[in-house]
Amino acid sequence: MFRMSRRAAAALWPLLITALFLVPCAVSARQEPEEKVPTEEEADAMCAKVAHFKPGPEATPSVQDRKTFADKSADCTGFVYDTGEGTDYDKGRRCCLVHGDCNRELAMIFANGWKVHRDYEAATYFICQAGDEMAPFEQWEMLGHVERMRTAKTPKDLDFCEYAESGRGAAWCAGLDLDRRSFLAKRRTEDIRKSLDPAAQKSLAQLEKAADQFKEADAELQAADTRGGTIHNSEILGAEGKRVEIFVSTLERFGRQRAAAASAEALKQADAALNAAYKAAMAKEDEACEGCGEGEESTRALLRDAQRVWIPYRDAWTAFYRLRWKGAAPPEALDREITAALSTQRVEELRKLGEEQP
Repeated sequence: MFRMSRRAAAALWPLLITALFLVPCAVSARQEPEEKVPTEEEADAMCAKVAHFKPGPEATPSVQDRKTFADKSADCTGFVYDTGEGTDYDKGRRCCLVHGDCNRELAMIFANGWKVHRDYEAATYFICQAGDEMAPFEQWEMLGHVERMRTAKTPKDLDFCEYAESGRGAAWCAGLDLDRRSFLAKRRTEDIRKSLDPAAQKSLAQLEKAADQFKEADAELQAADTRGGTIHNSEILGAEGKRVEIFVSTLERFGRQRAAAASAEALKQADAALNAAYKAAMAKEDEACEGCGEGEESTRALLRDAQRVWIPYRDAWTAFYRLRWKGAAPPEALDREITAALSTQRVEELRKLGEEQP
């Protein structure tokens, strides 16, 4: 019998250890299917296979379901997407089955096994029925995802927003994100509101109104370059979501802790920096609005309008801040420190806006 010398065995031992680590990785890699987007023909073939699909009890609306969700204005998708208040996949499934206009969501419910048994046949069937709810390439990508789930060791949940590349799909998903941000922002704002006296609470309500007006004006400005494009609406919604987060973060910061003290000279410098940043941003904008439709404003006009709305927003902040920290310092000192802080914040935003211009 062939015997290996101790020296040879010692030399081969590291190689054997390495192989032991590599083999499981190779097996794992083989178990995870390659991400491949089906062609139109392949997608059609997948749909042809489920053309005669017979829905089981979980994929068929009951008589009671038809009574419960008879209202044609029912928001079935509201049960499926968590915008802060949680989900109810069971109600979402039954509601969608009755109304028949959210096959995309039914596909996710059955593919992911949300309150039902995983059923890839049902998921494929509902994706194929969702042609009017998404762009063709989004449908093909979702079909490909379900096919990969069939053989994956640990299937990754099917999520439409992962493949939302059309203007319509992107806007839908951006709207969901805005709803989530708004819900969380409301809850965080309420935490601050509870700590305020009645006068400050009333002032906070006025500040929120001013913040909403500035949010809308700023979103139009941030999305100006996409006007005329399919992603314009999603860009506006995305910009609104970011502005919501900025507002509530600023509220938490200055609602719980005072801004840095600012002298009259410091406030003067902050105001000068603000004017300079605004002029610089305006100088980089063209008067003409290339790609704008009839009646649309130039980007310069949008910047001007956003800054005009920012001023009453700043003033509403000053009024709230003075009441929030009443007695902590003289009113004029409180005015200086919050105005200087907000001006500095706005300077950074205007500079970034100017840097993004070509």
